[in-house]
Amino acid sequence: MPVIVGVTAGDAFRERSAEGVPNRPHAALKQDYLDAVAGAGAIPVVIAPEATAAAALVVSRIDGLMLVGGVDVHPANYGETILNDTVTPGPERDALELALLQSALKRDVPVLAICRGHQVLNVARGGTLWQDLPSQLPDGLRHSQRSDPHSPGHDVRVAEGSLLRQIVGSERLGTNSFHHQAVRALGLGLQATAWTSDGLVEALEDPSHRFVLGVQWHPEEMLDATPHRALFEAFAEAAGTRACEETP
Repeated sequence: MPVIVGVTAGDAFRERSAEGVPNRPHAALKQDYLDAVAGAGAIPVVIAPEATAAAALVVSRIDGLMLVGGVDVHPANYGETILNDTVTPGPERDALELALLQSALKRDVPVLAICRGHQVLNVARGGTLWQDLPSQLPDGLRHSQRSDPHSPGHDVRVAEGSLLRQIVGSERLGTNSFHHQAVRALGLGLQATAWTSDGLVEALEDPSHRFVLGVQWHPEEMLDATPHRALFEAFAEAAGTRACEETP
């Protein structure tokens, strides 16, 4: 049976149009996310911010939820004010994804949260973020690499016994890195299951659910590497199992 994965729409932008035609807003979403879901055997369906008010209904119609990268999480969501002008929040994305997550966790819908999504997952459970790593942790690693996104920027250490370790099959994993915010205080019920050498949390899990996994890197950019492709395959499998259970 078809396995439907909801993928949150990326950030809005305005496209420069032809002369005499006004610019019109677009919702951007990298094709890589959709390809990764489809390559794992599921059907991706894009969820736009306009669905926020109907988040519970949307979640009732999908088998898995994927939160993707994008602009910063607004610090008001974890009780802080904006630190500096590097922090560029997306309140509409926040509202959509927090509402979707609440419903997905309540219904035990599998969740894969990537980069910004990993941070949203933490905030949704009452956790906090480093708002700007270069200014708040200046002695840490460079977490926004300038090299090819398909190549690792650093390694992460993966916790033994974790869901992530079960999926990737090794203690060390090379990952890319494109972020300036990161998990700070862990949210309720979440476990950190991967770290960089400077101690930043690179993966989160909630063992009380069938599949809730957040990763700080972009595995959709590294599908040529088996461990990263395996993340989407494991997610699609969990979504498929739930779909079978929900079928009358």
